[in-house]
Amino acid sequence: MKNEFKYVSDISNETFETNVVLPFLNEEGRPCILIKNSKNKENIVEGSTDNLEYHLNSLFIKDEKRYYFHMISCLKSDGYSKEQFNIAYEYLFKTMDSPKSDTEIGSLINSLEQLFKVTPEKDNFKLLLGVYGELLFVLFAHNCGCNEILTKYHPNFFSKHDFEIDRYNRIEVKSTVDSKRIHHFSHDQIFREDVNVYVVSIILEESSEGVSLNELFEKVLEFSFDPKTTLWLGQLKGFCGVSKENPGPSFSYEKALQDLKIFNATDLPHLKLEGINGITNVSYNVDCSMSDNLDTAVFINKINKIIENK
Repeated sequence: MKNEFKYVSDISNETFETNVVLPFLNEEGRPCILIKNSKNKENIVEGSTDNLEYHLNSLFIKDEKRYYFHMISCLKSDGYSKEQFNIAYEYLFKTMDSPKSDTEIGSLINSLEQLFKVTPEKDNFKLLLGVYGELLFVLFAHNCGCNEILTKYHPNFFSKHDFEIDRYNRIEVKSTVDSKRIHHFSHDQIFREDVNVYVVSIILEESSEGVSLNELFEKVLEFSFDPKTTLWLGQLKGFCGVSKENPGPSFSYEKALQDLKIFNATDLPHLKLEGINGITNVSYNVDCSMSDNLDTAVFINKINKIIENK
């Protein structure tokens, strides 16, 4: 991917003529992108966000020929910012097959800034553990034929459940590095009367030879074709602070898949709080191994049918 970024002088005239999107490096070696303008406009609109610089309706002259492009540049030179910019190029810009107006690019820039905003939290192991389990389940379900599962992944950090399949069916993923299948739940998160909640329980074992969190992100990004979902994954990756240089924790991938179990929340041990007034925010640890787990293949098939019939 990074080899696609060349200095402007190294880009051929044919590429300028035919390509809608041209990645290049500026004089300081920072990645930039040219996007062909749908109109031959020269009134430059320029500005910057915290991490991006843009010049809309720019005119480029190469070998006495005029070209009309929008230019977006990465403002920072650190590895994290460059990694995020490369994600945006690979999974968003690179897929453009037609020229764009300055209005379209302006709207896109506002969305892109969200990809860079969150400050990495490199030492929050609990966060990394939870995200690892969620991505592992995405890969597992996708490999079992549930191709749309990624579009059901929570769009923000404040969602009640990790996956909302439809109005009535939700999935919560819990991960642990302990040997026992014990997870912490908020009572009103999984013991509900208005929706069906399923719990995916994953036991993880740290391994230096295992699959890193960064590798999981790369695997999931490979089949992400929805721009909004891709940007959300990029934002989540940035929040976790992982990259090729800082891959995050590694766990035994095969063992995690073997230890993945799925439960109906109503079957799990829980307190009966009906009719008790004035008590809120109840949470407790639940030993899921005390309940019977669902047949994984049957469950994935059920979820896939619900998604397909929406």
